Amino acid sequence: MRGIVLPGNQKAHVRDWELEPDLGPNDVQIDIEAAALCRSDMSLYDGDPLVGSGEDEQYIPGHEPAGTITETGSNVDWLELDDRVAVNCFIGCEHCEHCLRGDPMLCPDVEILGFDRHGGDAEQLVTPAVTCHLMPDEMSMATGAVSTDALGNLFSTMRDANVDATDTVGIVGLGPMGLSGVLNADAFGATVLAFELVDERREKGLELGADFGIDPVETDPEAEVDAITDGDGLDTVVECSGSPAGIQMSLDLVRKHGTVVQIGEVHGTDVSIRPSEQLIRKKATYLGSWYFTRDEWPAIASFIVDDIGNDRAEQILSHRYPLEDAAVQEAFRRFDNHETQKVLFTP
Repeated sequence: MRGIVLPGNQKAHVRDWELEPDLGPNDVQIDIEAAALCRSDMSLYDGDPLVGSGEDEQYIPGHEPAGTITETGSNVDWLELDDRVAVNCFIGCEHCEHCLRGDPMLCPDVEILGFDRHGGDAEQLVTPAVTCHLMPDEMSMATGAVSTDALGNLFSTMRDANVDATDTVGIVGLGPMGLSGVLNADAFGATVLAFELVDERREKGLELGADFGIDPVETDPEAEVDAITDGDGLDTVVECSGSPAGIQMSLDLVRKHGTVVQIGEVHGTDVSIRPSEQLIRKKATYLGSWYFTRDEWPAIASFIVDDIGNDRAEQILSHRYPLEDAAVQEAFRRFDNHETQKVLFTP
C-alpha cells in the first residue's frame, strides 16, 4: 500500500509499504478516506519526535484518520464490514486504571498511531478495534478526521470547564485547535473572545462563531476584556498557543473562581507564572486537557452533527491533498510554514 514516509530531514515522501501481514483477532483493517495533519506530526518531519519510540522511517505517520472497515478480526463482533469509523490514536494495555477509565492516553504502556506503530497517512490501516469510533451517517469523512484530536478534544475541554451559555470564554491562539475551541464554545452557547496575532486567523475565528476578535499585541487585552465583562474577567480561558506570552495572558484574564485550560504544548522553554496573583488569590483553576474519554464519543458525535454541522466543522480545513509525492511534499512544507490551517490527505 502507499503511505507517507518522513525521513526526519524536513522532507516528506510517499512510498510503498507492506500492509500488516496478519490481522489479529482484536484488530480491524480500514480503508482510509481522510487523514488530518497535526502540528505534532512536524516533530517527525523535523527528526525530533515529540513522543513515541520509533526510528526515522520506521512507521507511517498520521494519528487523525477516518475510513471504512474492510476486514475484522475473529473476536470483533461489534464492528462490521463497511462501518464508517473515526480512529482514536491511543492504544493502551486495556487493564490499567487509566484504560479502564477510558483514558488510554494516560496508560504507562500506551502506543500512539504514527509514532509507535503505523498511522493513518496511508491507503489502509490495521488497528485494534477498540480504537474505532462509529461515525453517524450524517458525519462526513473529512469531519470524522478532525472529530477526535481537534473537535472531540475541545468538546471534552468545554465539559471539563463546565462551560454553558452564561459564560464568557476566551480562546488563545487560533490554529486548528483554537478554531475547534471557537466552534465548540459557540455551540455551547457561550460568548466567545478569540485572541490571535494573525489577521486571517482572527477573521476565521469570527466566521466560525467568535463574538470578538482581539489582537493581543495591537490592543490591550485586559482593557478589552474589562470593557466586555464589566471588569469581571473571563469565566474560562482555553490556551491553545503553547506560547509563554499566551499562557501568561490567559492566567491574567481569567476571573476569580474561573478556569484556565491548557491545551497548547510547550517545548524547549520554561514558562514562569505568578501563583499568588494568577491562581491563589483568584481561587482559579488551572487544568491540563488531553483528548477525551471513550465514553464521551456518542455525545461528541451527536454534538458535531447536530450543533456544529459538517459545513462549519470542515472550515477548520484549509487544504486537501491526494496521497501523491509532490502533493505531500507541498502539504508538509506549507503546513510547516504556517501557510495553512488544518490539512487533509485523501487517500
